[in-house]
Amino acid sequence: MEEQDLMFKAALKSRTGMLKLIIRFLPLAALALIPVFMENVYIIHILILSNIYAVLASSWDLISGYTGQVSLGHALFFGGGAYVSAFLTMWYNVPQPLCPLISGIFMAAFSLIVGVPCLRLSGPYLAITTLAFSQVVRSIVIAFPDVTHGDEGLPLKALVRGAIPNYYVSLILMFAIVNIIYLIANHYFRIPFIAIRENEIAAKASGIDVTKYRLLSFTLSAFFSGIAGSFFAFYKMAVTPEELSIDTSFMPLTMTVVGGMGTILGPVLGAYILVFLTEILRVFIYRIRILIYASLTVIFIMLMPGGILKALRDLAEIRRTRFTPSAEKISY
Repeated sequence: MEEQDLMFKAALKSRTGMLKLIIRFLPLAALALIPVFMENVYIIHILILSNIYAVLASSWDLISGYTGQVSLGHALFFGGGAYVSAFLTMWYNVPQPLCPLISGIFMAAFSLIVGVPCLRLSGPYLAITTLAFSQVVRSIVIAFPDVTHGDEGLPLKALVRGAIPNYYVSLILMFAIVNIIYLIANHYFRIPFIAIRENEIAAKASGIDVTKYRLLSFTLSAFFSGIAGSFFAFYKMAVTPEELSIDTSFMPLTMTVVGGMGTILGPVLGAYILVFLTEILRVFIYRIRILIYASLTVIFIMLMPGGILKALRDLAEIRRTRFTPSAEKISY
């Protein structure tokens, strides 16, 4: 009897694991089929941007959603990755496919310089300091037009040619990085990250090296942001100071808050919603986009702090409990 119970539990566990795997790959399969049924190049363009910003939002969530440290300086790593790729191809003739990875490594190294002083702070002080760092770098870029071409930016050759090939590369990149971030935050470093987010003092008291893990999450976040920025520059075929702007710093915050912080799908969902909203209403909201990002952030924090993803999960749970018969009503 015990052997049968063990076999049943093993089979159930195997089926549950397979179901989770299918659920994880289902969105990828659905997104992969979009170009088959849709030939609208503009929609494909929006989806490519959504995939890139999903990587940026997920990388931001790694430090803010999982360790509770609010950074407003991720434009530094996103734009920095773009400029590093431009310099690598222009000055050193580095093969383009290697540039995103090298740019990510450069940004991870640079994040150590920024992170050591910044991560001694917390709360609004950390947010303001990281934002200041990104704007200082943006000012430097504009101040040296002989090197960076100032506001005009630097031209780049495309890494991948054609809308559909770019779409599939961006989709694979997004899926790979989001799943790597999931493994980092929910398996390898879940306990220290969550402990720091929930109560930093208690985490220190339990022996967790808070500074080490905060710096680790910050560095990994910068690495993935640098990769996203590099791919964005190659897709855009140019890099400008706009990639270092305040807009770029606020975008991952708003996307993650709208979708759901501390989740695997929340930042991705938020990125798709915000990019589609921004692109479709570009003519009307482009000049006031920061105001809209800030307003959405405040509204969701006040009314829907868990984001859209948590609201959908709560709704599904309510429906499940409503339509599932209780044990008392079941007769045998």
